[in-house]
Amino acid sequence: MTEYVALGVVALVVIALGLLVWFAYRAGKNNASVTTAEAGTASANVVTQKAEAMAQAETNKPATEDDVLARLKDGTA
Repeated sequence: MTEYVALGVVALVVIALGLLVWFAYRAGKNNASVTTAEAGTASANVVTQKAEAMAQAETNKPATEDDVLARLKDGTA
């Protein structure tokens, strides 16, 4: 009878260790996915900020009075 109890305890320990390894693997995989997504988001934000800065610089570029009057006359200002 004690052999069966010992065998049952060993089986429970093996199953518990297996579940722990499986859980750790899934947690690591999810962490890698989140890290990759965050890096992609940060990269996209940098590109967007640069594009916005370029558009703002184009808008604020210095222009001569003749250029401004020509743009106003054409309706593109």
